[in-house]
Amino acid sequence: MTRSFTLSVDLLGSETKLKDVLKGLSQSLLRNLNYKFQLYGNEILIKKHIDKYKRLLKSSEIIDCKAFISMDDKPSDILRTKESSSMYLAIKSVKEGLSDSVLSFGNTGAFMSLSLINIKTLEGIKRPAIASIWPNIKGESVVLDLGANTKLDPKYLIDNSILGASLASILFKIENPSIGLLNIGIEDNKGNEEIKIASDKLKDLSRNSNLNYYGYVEGNDISVGRTNVVVTDGFTGNIALKTAEGTAKLFQNHLNDAFRSSILSKLGYFLSSLAMKSVKDRLDPRVHNCGILMGLNSLAVKCHGQSEYRGVSYAADIIYSLLENNVNEKIQHYVHEIQSKVMN
Repeated sequence: MTRSFTLSVDLLGSETKLKDVLKGLSQSLLRNLNYKFQLYGNEILIKKHIDKYKRLLKSSEIIDCKAFISMDDKPSDILRTKESSSMYLAIKSVKEGLSDSVLSFGNTGAFMSLSLINIKTLEGIKRPAIASIWPNIKGESVVLDLGANTKLDPKYLIDNSILGASLASILFKIENPSIGLLNIGIEDNKGNEEIKIASDKLKDLSRNSNLNYYGYVEGNDISVGRTNVVVTDGFTGNIALKTAEGTAKLFQNHLNDAFRSSILSKLGYFLSSLAMKSVKDRLDPRVHNCGILMGLNSLAVKCHGQSEYRGVSYAADIIYSLLENNVNEKIQHYVHEIQSKVMN
């Protein structure tokens, strides 16, 4: 019998519209029939909008919450005063084994802090990292860290390499995904001391295990798809993420302007509309917007605070796939196998 999975969803504290979340979850449920949901938010509003999604209503438990964590709340204040918030209760559900994963659209710092305190890290992992799936010329790649740890530490980079390789092997069904360390050049003498130390240790691991370290990659290699996994620190990764989102929006705006510039260009757009929609969807940051908090004992996923239904559906699909493939069990095995080779 196929196992069902329960996803707890924090519905408050962001600019994501409730109707978009419900529509996205409903679409994911059509593809993943054994999904169950715990919806943490305003019960009256949820019931008002969920009636049109009969299957989702039947598969959901609604938990009424009035308190929420805003985008401006500080993590230190949250830990003292927000134990009745929708985010805290959704995460607590995972901690208590009432759900298998948690999804939020709210305050990233608060979500990370509460997840770390309640769910805790896997054995052998010092700090979690935010990973995302990025489109590239060859398909997709895993990029991390996108903001969890701004400190550049060789230990974090090595952990991130292991976590990223585990995720890529599951999502892309690759036995030994290639790993690139983001740097300002591909030559061995490029980069600061921390990156060089991490690179040397990754080379040692590649010689003595099934870790597939490619070497240094540069920023333009991410979109080229040079490696299956791109690893960096959270400071650099977050800048890269925001730059990529801005570039995608710039491209879309220029494309729209070009197709509106003349009668012939409008005709060209009409004739190629399906292909153009496919390109736009593939590059739309509102769709590919889920950040997976890797390295915790249970799966925690953070989406953009302005997500729309396609992004919600995409995130829910990713979560279901990872749960179905026993992601944490595989990561733990991978971590034990690889980290036994690490020389402290």
